Amino acid sequence: MTPGTALPVDSHQQLRIRRLLMSVAMYVLSAVPQGVSLYNGISPAWVMYTWAAYAVVFNLGFYLAIRSNFSLRFRDPSMTMAQMVAAIILVLFTQLYAGEARGAYLVVLVIIMVFGCFKLHTRQLLILSLLTILAYALTMPLVREIEGERFNLAVEVILWCSFSAFLPFISILGGSISDLRKKLMASNAQLQEVLQQVTELATHDELTGVYNRRYLLEMLGHEKNRTDRGGGGFCVCLFDLDHFKRVNDNYGHAAGDTVLKTFAATIEPLLRSTDFLARYGGEEFLLFLPQTSLEMAQHCIKRIQEALAGTRFEGLPPDFRVTASIGVAQYYLQEGIPGLIERSDKALYRAKQNGRNRMELAPFTRPILI
Repeated sequence: MTPGTALPVDSHQQLRIRRLLMSVAMYVLSAVPQGVSLYNGISPAWVMYTWAAYAVVFNLGFYLAIRSNFSLRFRDPSMTMAQMVAAIILVLFTQLYAGEARGAYLVVLVIIMVFGCFKLHTRQLLILSLLTILAYALTMPLVREIEGERFNLAVEVILWCSFSAFLPFISILGGSISDLRKKLMASNAQLQEVLQQVTELATHDELTGVYNRRYLLEMLGHEKNRTDRGGGGFCVCLFDLDHFKRVNDNYGHAAGDTVLKTFAATIEPLLRSTDFLARYGGEEFLLFLPQTSLEMAQHCIKRIQEALAGTRFEGLPPDFRVTASIGVAQYYLQEGIPGLIERSDKALYRAKQNGRNRMELAPFTRPILI
């Protein structure tokens, strides 16, 4: 990873780094009681220097692990538990030399438990809080050794009891928030999935997977407006599968569905990403070609006819083939979309009259202005 590289593109990794920066902010705020204690001679200077070095080294390590995507190897890429344990160890160390200001550091432990609600479950937070309470109790002999005669057992027991009573409660509360947050995320994910399905149903034909008539007409309206403002031209091609009724009569409606789906699947790979293929109704399909001249549209139709000539249909005889009659119309400025489609439909009708399996171009007669 070279210096100056931007943050990971992955939005989840960016979120993890933001949470780490929140943790860093907690360390910065914790420097306030450290500085006040040092100023008033309550704790020695070397404790603050050790605290600062520890905070820099560990947070830099967590940052690099997330920044380089190394943390993705872990079950929790945020390394929430590791960050919390590192912070708890540092707090327990500094409170050894905090003297009368020890209570201020115990508040930091509560904040650390709240930090865990981002990722940890209630059980994990509760276990960590109980281990922290036990670790704090084990530091009491060290505090007594450091403070000597200044050590007040009654005050320390009161602090420990208060800490032991509130920390598990905070852990349970943080775990409940975490569970609610995860349920909300799951609900949002389900909502997004349902919304995507609704959007798919609203814009696509359920059988063939291509666009439906309503959505294609909407796109044609947008393209008409753009073209009328000087945006080039476009063409529409109306397909009708030849003798499709015979397919249903001879092989059944399931075979007819197969023909429709295979027809759409054959055409789609031949189109540009900007082209729109829609099922217009029954065995009719409408192909919308933006930024396309009449000559370009004819080349496209020829590629489609060649592909259909070699297409095999599952469940139907090997020699079974499908052909289509096609009417092609080019849009002219200020023409209405219904009129454009009507011209392509008339061209399609001529293709059927002239023997099917062919393409006919729609003529256009401009109205005479009086």
